[in-house]
Parts: sequence; C-alpha cells; structure tokens
Amino acid sequence: MTPPQHKEEKSRIAEEKKELSKEWHIPLFSKKKRTLGVALASMNAFKLDSNDVPLIIRLVENPKYDIGLFAGNVSLHNHDCIHLLLGRGLGVKDEAFVIGYTMGSTNKMWRWRRNLYMFCAKHLFPEGYKFGEEERLVFNMGVMCGDQCETDLSKVDFKVLEKNQIAKARSLLGIDSLLLKHCYEVEKRCFSESPESQRLLP
Repeated sequence: MTPPQHKEEKSRIAEEKKELSKEWHIPLFSKKKRTLGVALASMNAFKLDSNDVPLIIRLVENPKYDIGLFAGNVSLHNHDCIHLLLGRGLGVKDEAFVIGYTMGSTNKMWRWRRNLYMFCAKHLFPEGYKFGEEERLVFNMGVMCGDQCETDLSKVDFKVLEKNQIAKARSLLGIDSLLLKHCYEVEKRCFSESPESQRLLP
C-alpha cells in the first residue's frame, strides 16, 4: 500500500467509526440487562484510542496532564464507563453532560473552574468537539446533577465493576437515576432539534 493509499484508508476507517459512534446509545432505562463489561464491548468497533483524542482535549481532561486546573480528570476507559452509567451516547451534548457530571461528582467545580473549562471547550477545542451555548447549558446541568452523586467518579476503579449490570453499578456508586431522568426530560424539551437529546428517554 502506497503512502497516499494508506492515508486514504485511514481516513475511510475514521469516517466509518464516526458514523457508527453517532448511532451508538444505550438508554438510561434500557430493557436489556447488560453488564458494564458487555456494554463496553459494544463500543469496540469505533472506540477511540487515546492518541485519537486531540491534544488540547487530552491536556484539559486526561489525568496524565492534570496540573490542578480542572476537577474530574479520568482515563478514556473510565470516561466510556461513565457514558454507560449515565445512559448517554457520543454526541457533543452527551459529552458535555458526561464531562459536567464527572467534574460535578468531585464537589470541586467552583465557578472559575466551570468558566475556564467552558472557555477551553468553546474557543480552543477543534470542530466536532466544541461546545456552543446549548452545550453550556447541558454541561452546567451535568455539573449540578453530578454534585448530588455520592461518589467522586474520578476516583473509581471501574474495572472492578465490569461484571455488574449497569443498573447495579449505578446504584453502587450512588448515581441517582430519577434525578438523571428529570434532567433528561428538561434537556429533551429544550432541544427539540437535537438527536442526542431526543433519544435520551422514550
């Protein structure tokens, strides 16, 4: 395979992964009683490697680069687990809520941290990752909801929970499903044109 062919093939695979990830979503109240590990495996076809994540996002969210500016830095594996526990897909609003909830669960998301993160997400993140005003609202809702969580999710070893059904893992961590449901009802009503918001609840 020539270098141009290799580049074209890499681009094609990346586009396929992007399309698959758009459709992926395991709802909060899914009727299928999957374990966290089985649900994680459903992401294998399109799961990102840490090197696929833009550097600016790694600097802000990856614990390897944590210098104390932000709260709730987690590995990509743990981040994927939190997506599943919160019943969120992989759209931009999903990311905003998951990141907000994770940060909120630390009980360290003071106003300056929220504002600094939103500045980065709005002005420094690349296209496809940027947060607009709608994502700001979802992010802040996630922070407030996460603040009620009984566990700091940035401190959890999710590998030990992989054999538990998602609902059980959620319960063990003190994630309030009813509170999430109320948040998602508000989000669904606010953003009628957003696919990721509309599919949150039946």
